[in-house]
Amino acid sequence: METPLVTASHLKPIGQLSQADEHGVLPRIGKAPEEPLFSELSQFAEKLKLELGERFHCLAVRGSASRGTFVKGASDIDLVVFAHGPALQTISPEHWITQTTDIDLEWLEPEDFLQSFRYQWLKFSLSYSGYCFGPQNLLAELPAPTLGPHAIAHLHHVDRWAKAWPAYLAQAKTDGERKRVCSWLMKRIVRSLFEAEMLKRNVYSRDLYPCAEIASEAFPSHARMIWRAAELAVAPTSELSLIREVADCLLPELLNLQSRLR
Repeated sequence: METPLVTASHLKPIGQLSQADEHGVLPRIGKAPEEPLFSELSQFAEKLKLELGERFHCLAVRGSASRGTFVKGASDIDLVVFAHGPALQTISPEHWITQTTDIDLEWLEPEDFLQSFRYQWLKFSLSYSGYCFGPQNLLAELPAPTLGPHAIAHLHHVDRWAKAWPAYLAQAKTDGERKRVCSWLMKRIVRSLFEAEMLKRNVYSRDLYPCAEIASEAFPSHARMIWRAAELAVAPTSELSLIREVADCLLPELLNLQSRLR
């Protein structure tokens, strides 16, 4: 029996669309995560400080957790530990953070992050909507978030992840892992379609609802499938046929849009 399609009720009209000024500068919208996530992240930062000592610089959080759109059980958490020296393999954020099982943790050297060009998008993302825990606020050293090609996170690389997702799905061993691949793919699809429009409109968002809203306006012939992709991003399926239906419809459009960027 085929898994029923998700309905629009899974996607709530939440999120923020930020308007840039005449110079392309966006407001800084990062704020402290809500409880109990704030306390859990604070405790994790304290543990890092205890274990790392003077090596520890700060713990930065970005994404829905610091935009005020985090949903327990549906949202993931993106964390960056800024510390001197190698990462500690003995510290696991899952021990401290109970609000989600999907945690992306990255370790970076503070000086390398601030000086290297390869972190341009991450600098922009943290400047726009990051929040910092720890003895030093690295985010205060970042320039104001300004729209430009560096703000495009996914559209530049559509050809790579459009080719990779079937293999990721095939390698998934459990229903939960297949759903995570589905959510990963659908988020990229919706945000990439939005990225094709954001510089024209001088607006920015990472929240799925406003991204889908702009994308469906810009590509009305694909509006129904764009909203379906947004719904599957928050209520994913493990059914290959349902995932492929959206991918086969929207990825050719994205590959065409990517070619125009070059």
